[in-house]
Amino acid sequence: MSFFSEGIYRKKPQNCAEKSGCIFMSVRDRDILNPAMPVYIELDNRFYACRAGKVDELSGLADVTEGVLVTDFPDSLTRVMNVNSEPKFADVMARRQIEEEGEFDQSVHIIPYWRKQRVRNSTDIFLTALPRRIYEQYMNHVQETEEPLVLYSLYNVLYEAVKRHGRKGPVAVVFQHGKVVDLIIGTSKMVYSANRSKAFDDTAGQFDALWDMVLSDIRSAEAENRIRVERVLLVSWIDTRPPVWKDISGFHFEFIEEDVLEIGGKRRKVSLPGLIKCMPVGASISGGIERWVFLLQKVILPLNLMILCVTVFVFILYFCFAGRVRAMEADYQGILKELYAGEKLQTRAEIPVRYTKVTGFINRIYRASRFPGYKRLVNDLTDAFGAQMTVELIDGSYGESGLNADIRGLISMPFDQAYRTYQRAILILNKKGYRVDKSSFSTTISKSHFVLKLARTIR
Repeated sequence: MSFFSEGIYRKKPQNCAEKSGCIFMSVRDRDILNPAMPVYIELDNRFYACRAGKVDELSGLADVTEGVLVTDFPDSLTRVMNVNSEPKFADVMARRQIEEEGEFDQSVHIIPYWRKQRVRNSTDIFLTALPRRIYEQYMNHVQETEEPLVLYSLYNVLYEAVKRHGRKGPVAVVFQHGKVVDLIIGTSKMVYSANRSKAFDDTAGQFDALWDMVLSDIRSAEAENRIRVERVLLVSWIDTRPPVWKDISGFHFEFIEEDVLEIGGKRRKVSLPGLIKCMPVGASISGGIERWVFLLQKVILPLNLMILCVTVFVFILYFCFAGRVRAMEADYQGILKELYAGEKLQTRAEIPVRYTKVTGFINRIYRASRFPGYKRLVNDLTDAFGAQMTVELIDGSYGESGLNADIRGLISMPFDQAYRTYQRAILILNKKGYRVDKSSFSTTISKSHFVLKLARTIR
């Protein structure tokens, strides 16, 4: 039986169905993990699957599929450190500082959880550093799984507990598993210290020394930051042991609510899986694709409901207005029939024979009034020819359909320039409504001659 006999009460989500297939669910406008999803935990290079009230040990990362994976990342270190940088460059400076200290013999990746600027070019950062090779191994696995898999660091989970319970003052979150103890000290807005302490073996003496080391870390953080840690939150797992100083340290201990899970045929009380299932989506370190999957899962049900409602509404409108539309169409067809019958009744007015010559004369006068005059013709030629072209002859006449004009002239300039000027004049006349029926262009060394036959039809 677990030593955690009392617990922080965690309310069960109200009005929320625990449906498999959806990674996240909304509770009081807050997105948390769906309790029905399997939770995978990696601690001390051992993988566990928590599902259907049982804990099963897995052979490795390859067995982790759909759901949520929380890992302590092998060969990683977690700390709170200060770097000489603005907050937006703190990750880069922290990575460079860790590499220069020789903590790793290969390229380093930084997972930042929190940053706070002290003064200009001085920033505190809470982070996990690990070999880039290991980080990419996990991210590649997340991307290669067929179903959505969301990745959290173990310190994501512990830090979320600090933020949730450190609103009134500094708290220490302590998590012992295997031969290590993970510790974070902070408030909802500040992180003072983060550390992992390790024992050499699992003997009672080594664990006593391990817990003394944790107590020393808490006291050191209090002295360095001038704070008082009054509350210690304990997170439990299947092999968690109580701290030896639980009853003599003077701290107020609070126990994260535990769930009863079965492992190896035995029932154990553990709090880590329940803490994981309260994680917000924003704390995930998964790539953008997994977060898009989450967003799609959130909106797909409301979207389907909206489409269904719109479809039903459209059908209702159709049945309501179908009869009216048919009646209006019948009225329209009736109006068309009446108009057609009226057109048949109309007779075309015929002009008496004695007025034929008069109407013909009127039509000729009307058409002639629309013909362009000679002044208009001269103005159009002036616009088209410009000063470079000289008109020697204009012979204009009116026919039944419009104006006809024969034009002869010369251009006093070299051949290449004269021909371009001639072509430009023809284009301008075309735009003014004249049709070129005949065009003749001849040249000598110093000047060129042209003959144009233009027509402008009046309809």
